[in-house]
Amino acid sequence: MPLPQDVLAKLASLSGYDQMLEMDAVSRTHGIGLAEIESQIAAYKAGATAPSAPPSNEIADFSPVASKELIDLDNAAPLNTGPNYIDNPDKYRMRYDPSIQGQSNQSKVNQAIICPACSAPLGIPNVRPIKVTCPQCMTESVFHS
Repeated sequence: MPLPQDVLAKLASLSGYDQMLEMDAVSRTHGIGLAEIESQIAAYKAGATAPSAPPSNEIADFSPVASKELIDLDNAAPLNTGPNYIDNPDKYRMRYDPSIQGQSNQSKVNQAIICPACSAPLGIPNVRPIKVTCPQCMTESVFHS
């Protein structure tokens, strides 16, 4: 009596003492001797390593090729590249750089925006255009408005 494929797969994946314990349990459950179980495991392993035939539903003449669709970007809507302002910037701690230069720059901060990449609050002066590097994700953004 052949063992189910899932039982054989489990036995084949085990080795040593674990395999012996599982073979003993399978022997009692299915009423098969250990020698028969060992021969079925060997046959299963031999069948599992043998080259298998390709599935019959596979498309034989498929050959992948690199292709690229042309997309007309003239009709695309422009993205909102302006900053997202924070209403109450004084509730956020906008201290990034403890150096004298950093403290000087931070004294000019009178607006707060949200980083477009990671949504961290950023303190900025009202000078435009301004290039901002987020201290959390290191994304550089330039704001013109």
